[in-house]
Order: sequence, then structure tokens, then C-alpha cells
Amino acid sequence: MYRKLFEKGKIGKLEIKNRIVMVALASGVAKTDQTVGEDMIEYYLERARGGAGLIIAENTRVNDEHGVAAKRQISVARDEHIVPLEKLVNVLHAEKTKFFVQLHHPGRETYSNLNGDKPVVAPSAIPCGVCKQETRALETSEVESLIKDFINGAKRAKAAGVDGVELHAAHGYIISQFLSPYTNKRTDKYGGSFENRFNFLKEIVLGIKEACGKDYPISVRLTVDELLKLNGVKEEYLNLEMGVKVCIALEKIGVDVINVSNGIYETFNSLSEPMTYPQGTRTPLIKAVKDAVNVPVIAVNMIKEPCFAEKMLEDGLVDFIGLGRALVADPNWPKKAEEGRDEDINRCISCTFCFETLLSEVIPDVGPIKCAVNPRAAHELQYKEFNKNGNGKVVAVIGAGVSGLEAARVLSIRGFKPVILEKSDKIGGQINIADKLPNKEKIHWIVEYEKTQLNKMGVEIRFNTNASVYYLRNMKPYAVFIATGAIPIVPESIEGLNSNNVYTIDDVLSRRVNITGKKIAVIGSGASGLETAEFLCEKGNDVSIIEMQDEIGKGIYVQHYLDAMDRLSKFDIKYMPSNKLLSVTDRGVRLEKLVENKIVDYNVDYVILSLGVRSNNGMVDVFTNRFDNVKVIGDVSEVGRVESSIRTAFDAAYNL
Repeated sequence: MYRKLFEKGKIGKLEIKNRIVMVALASGVAKTDQTVGEDMIEYYLERARGGAGLIIAENTRVNDEHGVAAKRQISVARDEHIVPLEKLVNVLHAEKTKFFVQLHHPGRETYSNLNGDKPVVAPSAIPCGVCKQETRALETSEVESLIKDFINGAKRAKAAGVDGVELHAAHGYIISQFLSPYTNKRTDKYGGSFENRFNFLKEIVLGIKEACGKDYPISVRLTVDELLKLNGVKEEYLNLEMGVKVCIALEKIGVDVINVSNGIYETFNSLSEPMTYPQGTRTPLIKAVKDAVNVPVIAVNMIKEPCFAEKMLEDGLVDFIGLGRALVADPNWPKKAEEGRDEDINRCISCTFCFETLLSEVIPDVGPIKCAVNPRAAHELQYKEFNKNGNGKVVAVIGAGVSGLEAARVLSIRGFKPVILEKSDKIGGQINIADKLPNKEKIHWIVEYEKTQLNKMGVEIRFNTNASVYYLRNMKPYAVFIATGAIPIVPESIEGLNSNNVYTIDDVLSRRVNITGKKIAVIGSGASGLETAEFLCEKGNDVSIIEMQDEIGKGIYVQHYLDAMDRLSKFDIKYMPSNKLLSVTDRGVRLEKLVENKIVDYNVDYVILSLGVRSNNGMVDVFTNRFDNVKVIGDVSEVGRVESSIRTAFDAAYNL
């Protein structure tokens, strides 16, 4: 079906069984001593069994003194890492999957508490605008020593049987920092001119070729444009013209493949694109590199679907398809594509939850990453095999939102007979509202996947059905799963909220009301409030965002906040933090200006409430008092996001 995608390919003299590369993505599944353990083996083995031709291990430490990015980070900094790494190599080779490690040093993009509470190091003493750590410049002798660290790391990888190495020269880490005039202000042989800034990477490449042999494959993952223009940076930085020049220079010194990327931490949404970005967003940058070099090119490009990957290969845009989050979401993406089962792929929705948990869990060593649509990702040993002991026992699942659908899917795999009771006439719950937000169509992929799986399993869904105690007793269920979701918060204490000009964001996005060309106050600046404001602006409305807290978007994960605010910058929106809604009046809203401690009237035509949601848990006590085996999942258990809805459902159904 996808001829190009499953052709054999070559990197140097190394043959790859297909054109699918799992690119490096930190997962936090290494052991505390930075060696490979059973968690990491199972994580990568599942993706090898799923059909990936080449797997590039996540950022691999080469220096323990000042090169630490996370505590559970795979390492080749010491000889004791060789034997455990060899075990991983052997199991991947048994699946005919090739394996590289990505040699990495974070430079200024890390935290002092991970590096002995000392200043972080970089080419120059310029702190990262995101990490904001005290930063010192490396001495020339330290630079030379670090070059040897990369070379020695490659030697250890080869000793373990690893098929090749990738140098992480992307995303603003230390090699990228040396290449960029934005971060490299040195005056020795490693700074100043392009040639001098290139010396650090050049000496690493040539040193690896000398130590490991000229035929030992070297990939370079390269930021070809830092995209700092997006941040209003006027000074010189590594732009596309310079990035292509680096690629040409790399080919001349014998690099075997170039893995194209873009962005640094300060332009993070460009290197970890959120949901609103389309597939193919990096195409112009990739094409510029491909047109300039003859060595193979790997690239990620927000690829979620095999048809898009195939088109990239057909167009000659790349030689190998880079998949990161797509293989976290579904390890069997390649296998399903090869078998023509595209509809069975659990597509990544680009929610960036994996990156959010990289910051909140992996770096502080709380746990591995989490995937919103695949609870097993990086938790494969915890959920290794499904116990298929359901024996056809009936389980009533109340609610056909994503939590109810996921519970039914897992229960069916286990051999139970789930029956979904849904009060409306369609599945999806809140997703049917969320997917109406601008450029958020991907979120509906979750519902499409669940629907396909449940249809294939023959799971019964009873629409327009109210789940009463009487109704359930007639079903004689072995267990009852309550997945009735959440409902918007409409505070009874605020006067006027029952007025005809007051609506919730659900009313707006579900098209129960259509407002155009009006003056609107959106109350609340959470993620949904900001996204609904964009929706209303696109309909020609004059929008103000009123927020009681002292900042707009406080508490939103930074990627989502930056994306939302960037999109809203196209409109003339009035932001009103530190304003508390007191009441809705005939002319608009009455506010308490918290900073000035005074009450004002603000005239608007409509008021849209975005004050969050609360659990729709009114029936929980009723059912738990009358049935022995009741599971409360999703927002009914605790209001959260898509990830918690799916994870709580999966976990409850897996362990029933």
C-alpha cells in the first residue's frame, strides 16, 4: 500500500529494512544509574516489534560532571554502561531493527540542581532564556575535553554493538550553542567566524570517524533555523541560510545522514509543535536542506498519518521518515500502515502532554513520560499483558465520552461484554465541543479511533438511554463504570448569570448560539477561555477577556499559553486581569477592580462563562449504594484533561 515507506534504505553502508525512523525523544525509562534496564528494553522493543526500521535512543549522556539533563537519562559516559546497552542492542537486532544512540550534552539548557548545584556550562556565559540558570563559559581546555567525551561515548556505543551514533546538534543544546552566533561569543578557535563555530562539531565528527572507523555511521540532528525572529530577536542567530551551510559542511567531513530539525528552548513550540500546527509544517526548511546535500535526510514534520509520510517520500522531500510522538502514541504505527490498517492507528493528537510530563515528571525524577492517548507508553511493564478472564460478563459503562469508550475498549479486549449507555444520540462527550475550537480538529481523532475499535469488537452502544438503577438491575452487570463526565461551572452566587445574554463556552462551541459582530466579555482566561476567545474573534466579535487572577492564562502549560497568545495576537483583544465578576447587568457586567479596589460597570452585549467544569457525579452515591462493583472514571473521579480521562478508564478496566 505504501511502497516508498517500506522500501529498504541505506545510511552509509548500513541497510535499514524500511524508511521509518523512531527519532530520539526523552522518556525517563533508564535506571537511576543511567544504565539500560527492563523498562527501557520493553519500551524500545515494543516499537521495534511494531515495525520501526531504525530506532534512535533518547538523548544519551556523554559527561556526568556538567552534562546532565535528567537523572534517569541513558548514558555512555562510563564503561559500565556498555554491557547493559548491549542487551538492548541484541533484542532490537532480533527484530531486525537497527539502533543508534544520540550523544548529548545540554549546555546551558539544563538546571544546576542536576549538575552538582554549580553554574551550567556553555560556549559563552549567556543564560538560557527558559532555564534561566547561572551560566559560565567553558575554558578552551574544557571544550577539548568535552570533544573527547563525545568521541569516547561513540566508542562505548560501538563496543556495545550499537549500529551508529547521532550527534544532538539541535534544539539549543551544546553543539547547537557552539554553531549559533546567538549563543557563541567566544574569541578562541571555537568562536567568531562560521568556520571557528563549526570546529566543535567538526572535531567531534572527525574524532569519531578516526576512533570508530570511517564506515561507522554518524547522524547529526541539526537545528537548521533557530526561528528567533518569531521572538523579535534582532541580533544574528543561526538562520536557515546558515543552517544549510552547516549541512553542506557536514557532508564534506563525512557525516552519513542529516536529521533536520528547528528551534531552541526559546522557540519551543517550533520544535514540539502543539495541536494547532498542521502536518507538514516544517516542509520549507526540510526542502532547503534536501536541495543542498546528497547524503540522506531524515526529518520529523508533524507526521501523524502514513499517507502523509508516503507523500513526503514520493516528493523526494526526505529519504527517511522521522516519527517521535507518533510512535509513543502507537508503537504499531508502521506495522498497521504496512498491513493497510490505517484506521487502527491510534494517532498522536499533538497535545504535547508527553513534553509536559518530561518537565513535570522526568526531569525531577518523579516518573517517566505519559502519553494522553496511550497509557501504556513508557509504562509497558506495568501494563504488560491483558488478563483475558472476562468470560463474557456484562459491564455497564455509563457515558460515551472518551473515558467510557476507552473503558469499553479495554474491557472488550479482556473478554468482558461492555454495554455503553449514552443519554445523547452520539459518542464523544466533551470532545464534540473541543474539536470545534480553531485548528483543534485532531482531538477528534481519539473518538474516531475508539469508534473503529469498538465497532470491530462488536461493542453495543445504547443511545438516548438514561441509566437508572432499575435499568441497570435488569442488565445484571458484573460491574458498573460511571463515566458521565463534567459540566460547566455556573456559580449561583453571582447575580444575573441566568440572563438571556449569558452563555457558557459549551453553548458557543456547540453552536447552540451563534454570535457575530457583538461586544463580548469572556469570563475566565484558562486554556478554553483563550481558545473560545479566538473562536469568537474569527466571527467578527469585539472580545474582552476578564480574569480575576493577576495574570491572563495563569496556570496554563507554557506551550499551550504561548500558542494561544500568539494566535490571539492577530486580533484586537482587551485583556483585563485582576477583575472580579460581581454580577451581570442589563448593559453588561459589574466588576471589582482588585488592584484599585473599586467597582465599575463594563458594557458588553454578551457574557461567555469559562469558569471551568465540575464533576457530573450526582449519581455516584446512588449507584455505589446499590451495586457491589462500581468504578468511577474520567472527570467523574476528578476533573482533568484528555489524558486523565483515558488513563483512569484504562487503569480501571485493566485491573477489573
